[in-house]
Amino acid sequence: MFRTAWTFAHIRGVPLRLHVSLLFILPLIAMGVAFEAAPRLLARLGIPLDALVLPPLAMGLILAVALFVAVLLHELAHALVALRQGARVRAITLMVLGGVTEIDHDDATPGQALWMAFAGPLVNLVLAAVSLLAARLPLGVDLHAFCLLFGFINLFLAIFNLIPAFPLDGGRMLKAALRFKLPEESATRLAVGLGRGLSLLGLIFGLVRGDLFLAIVALFLFTGAGAELSQVQVRTALDGLAARQAMVTRVVTVGPARPATSVARHMLFHDAQAAIVRDHTRTYGVLLPEDLLDEDAEAGDLVDGEPLWAHVDDALGPVVREMRWTRKPVIVRDDCNIPVGVVTLPEISRAARLRRLADRALQPGGRPVESEETGA
Repeated sequence: MFRTAWTFAHIRGVPLRLHVSLLFILPLIAMGVAFEAAPRLLARLGIPLDALVLPPLAMGLILAVALFVAVLLHELAHALVALRQGARVRAITLMVLGGVTEIDHDDATPGQALWMAFAGPLVNLVLAAVSLLAARLPLGVDLHAFCLLFGFINLFLAIFNLIPAFPLDGGRMLKAALRFKLPEESATRLAVGLGRGLSLLGLIFGLVRGDLFLAIVALFLFTGAGAELSQVQVRTALDGLAARQAMVTRVVTVGPARPATSVARHMLFHDAQAAIVRDHTRTYGVLLPEDLLDEDAEAGDLVDGEPLWAHVDDALGPVVREMRWTRKPVIVRDDCNIPVGVVTLPEISRAARLRRLADRALQPGGRPVESEETGA
């Protein structure tokens, strides 16, 4: 998901990464703070810009870096709470629109989800309080101005993230609160509906005022809400299904030394949707057509780490959860330990779509499934 990111540190085993987009946005934020935000705010606070010792651009750069430090602390709060609750955290990535923490905690209780979501804004509120209290101390003009600006930045971050719209923390908090009384999909649908309504208002307001940044943020929130609902709907639809119901069965076996071009020809000849890489000693993993872009590579070099396995009757939900966490297809084997298929993302979507259609047919007023099968 974030291939163009560099790891600069680890905390509790969680990689901290900088996305390449940050290199482009940081100077823009510095200039925006130096020549627009800081002068306006300092003027309201009665501090003349020429009273600063540092040049405006230097102050802007310091505040831009401090902003992303605040974002990092915000995301670290999410990650540390998740780790304390027993969840897995893949990485924290700082990027153009803030920070992203990749967490595997689908089984969180409503209380756990609520606390995990609130931890980030709480950190910003604490930073804002500390900074604004520090600004009351007898400090130099530059440090006084920095504390005030940093305090108001964190206050804005906290308030913005508490807006009840996905993928913001406020949307996740609203969903967690609704889950105390409602099933997850119903709670998500209500939270997403409110978030989309607020996003639409923000989009209209931004367009009317000519505020392009506000319009872009509102559009981002609108699409993010849809992604959250789709993910929950798929997860709900997979409940009760087995691995056999979301696997491709047109699979070939290739050796690890076989070139990618040869694997492609072999798959094409056998009308295969996946290739299991194995020899007489071990199984290396699975290759899909999109994995064969490096024509000079050998099959064994195109798979990473150990393969994922599942039994044909294993519950599909946990299989998909592990698959998405490791970003690998899953090899499905039968009672004789023989590979019979591979679970892939397209097959997961197909199984979820069919499950939802089948359930809809069984609802009151729906068309009975049997009548379709018999041609009645």
